[in-house]
Amino acid sequence: MLRSRNKNTDQLSLVDEWLPKSYFSLPDELEKVDKLLSDERFIEPFAKHFSRSCGRPSTPIDVYLRMMYLKRRYGLGYERLCKEVADSITWRRFCHIRLEDDVPDFTTLAKLTKKFGDKALEELNDLLIHKAVDERLIRSRKVRVDSTVVQADIHHPTDARLLSDGVRVLTRIVKKIKQAGSAIGAKFRDRTRSVKKRLLSITKFSKRRTDQAKAEVMTKVKEIAAICREVIGQAEKVSTMTRTETPRKGESRVSKVERLVTELDSAISVVKKVIFQTDKVIRGMKSIPERVVSIFDQGARPIRRGKERADTEFGRKVFLAESEEKLIVSYKVLEGNPADSQEAVPMAQKVQSTLGRSLDEFAADRGFHSNENEAGLEALGIRHVAIPKPGKCSAKRKEIEGASWFKRLRRWRSGGEATISLLKRKYGLNRCLFKGSDGTAAWVGISVFTHNVDKLVALMT
Repeated sequence: MLRSRNKNTDQLSLVDEWLPKSYFSLPDELEKVDKLLSDERFIEPFAKHFSRSCGRPSTPIDVYLRMMYLKRRYGLGYERLCKEVADSITWRRFCHIRLEDDVPDFTTLAKLTKKFGDKALEELNDLLIHKAVDERLIRSRKVRVDSTVVQADIHHPTDARLLSDGVRVLTRIVKKIKQAGSAIGAKFRDRTRSVKKRLLSITKFSKRRTDQAKAEVMTKVKEIAAICREVIGQAEKVSTMTRTETPRKGESRVSKVERLVTELDSAISVVKKVIFQTDKVIRGMKSIPERVVSIFDQGARPIRRGKERADTEFGRKVFLAESEEKLIVSYKVLEGNPADSQEAVPMAQKVQSTLGRSLDEFAADRGFHSNENEAGLEALGIRHVAIPKPGKCSAKRKEIEGASWFKRLRRWRSGGEATISLLKRKYGLNRCLFKGSDGTAAWVGISVFTHNVDKLVALMT
């Protein structure tokens, strides 16, 4: 059952009577954030996920919002966040939790974030921008658009490590099935130790960097692939035996075992893909389209960025549109490595829809340039489109890019790099700890929300 507000905080308890007056005041920053988040419209994206008349009372939405702000603002995990809130009178007051009330469990916060999903957080960010527009905190009609990569929480995907992950996952699921009392007679041998020994050998060989060492590494990879095939064969027999077993009297087929068998079949399918691509690498094929880079997050893709520190990053691409007030007015999370030029017009349309007004100026780097994009952006009513053209320019193009408005917008666009750096350094956008594309979108949504709240507080000041 929906609880939008924690009404207990409106009443003074016996404990509150003995506290000093300083308990009832918040630091300046948190007081402004609390006032900003008190808007009733921020409850709407989450209210639709609960019944208003039946069920257990939910964690109050205002408590959830404030705790998620603190989580990302100070880079805390769920468990650490709950401990800090429980220990701090100031943070309890900010989160609308009285001293005699229990702090929500960290597993509850994690489940709520998964329940709400990325769409609710995107709607929350749109409502925050609408509030800024209504209060005239956003007045400009120009945006700068840029893209970055949010890395998935995976290790560097070598063939040997992916095969090792596959063996570990299959072994873990089969053990759970057997512990649940199914497929007891199916033969299954734990080969994780054998794979680990060969991984250690690869580490020793790779340090030598000679042709002989490369050949020895390839031999070990072939041995791990053979072990992986053997494990897959045994896992398939476990899956078949479990499905053909007659359920015990009174046992529902929609059970833990059935969920484990479904998970096992999915893991077998992914590991087979890893073996297939490993065989191609062994035969000398280096470029493999739609290559699996993680057993645990299959949607993560290798994205070449050409950076000195990391030439290739593994994760998902994020497009950000920033206003002159340094607020992220729109964002989009995409799988793979789509060309930046494909997203210039859609991002401009999304920004105009969010702001409820047309744009006057649009700035982006040369990766967004195309003649179609410039024509499409001008068709939206944007007077000044500053996207440098890559390569050699004609005399007419040089005259356009030499104009004072173009130079001004190009200089302003470069400041977007600083915003991306801030989001990654302070608001957790560098690495996503959620799995899947929906999880990444939710992670980005929380980061953008926290960043925008801080910026709005600064503008209000």
